[in-house]
Amino acid sequence: MTTELLLKEAPGYFYHFSSKLPVGEFFEIRPRILPDNANPITDDESGMCIGYSVSQAPGLWRIYDAEGVLITLEEAPLESPFIDPLDITLLAAGVFRVLLAGRSFLQSGARTAITVRLSQSTVSLLRGRLKLGLSGRNLKMTETAAKHMYNPGRYVPLQLQEKAIRYGRRMPDPQRKAGYFRYEHGMYRLIEDKVNKTYTYKKYTLEVIVREKDWTISHLLLNAHL
Repeated sequence: MTTELLLKEAPGYFYHFSSKLPVGEFFEIRPRILPDNANPITDDESGMCIGYSVSQAPGLWRIYDAEGVLITLEEAPLESPFIDPLDITLLAAGVFRVLLAGRSFLQSGARTAITVRLSQSTVSLLRGRLKLGLSGRNLKMTETAAKHMYNPGRYVPLQLQEKAIRYGRRMPDPQRKAGYFRYEHGMYRLIEDKVNKTYTYKKYTLEVIVREKDWTISHLLLNAHL
């Protein structure tokens, strides 16, 4: 590629995005290894699954990060001795939804959602482990790609775009631009039914075009599975 063409490439910038999804909608890329009875923990701020909980005993849960790595145990307050594992009131801080998931959830397509309170230390730990770290670099975006992130119909959490690059299928850029590659990865969109208090899973394929010399995303697209 000539110097003239290199100068014409759109520059990449660092961005921070909050969820532009409608209330009650979230994205998830499930780890390859995760207990069958793991329940996704969803975060309204980012619009994504930030971890998983697994009931170990009444009032005690194993907490996994978004990669499926066990990070801590969460225990219910001592003043609540009669706690149903599916009706959790934990130590304070942000409110998150826990979906009754696992393989049966993905097969049936819907389950009841519940609201839980996680301790501040657990919330901070889960969010901290979502920080981008692709080859020691953070992902950038061109201005054009970043504009799509402000559209509720195009928004995908940047952390999940990073996961698509890290774990997805790599192939040449459709336009054959040198140094650019296309990555694909399956993901789910969780949609809340407020009337029936359930969530449904809708499957998508996320496509991301990346300039690998500086890890800049130039294009992203969600393709729904029929």
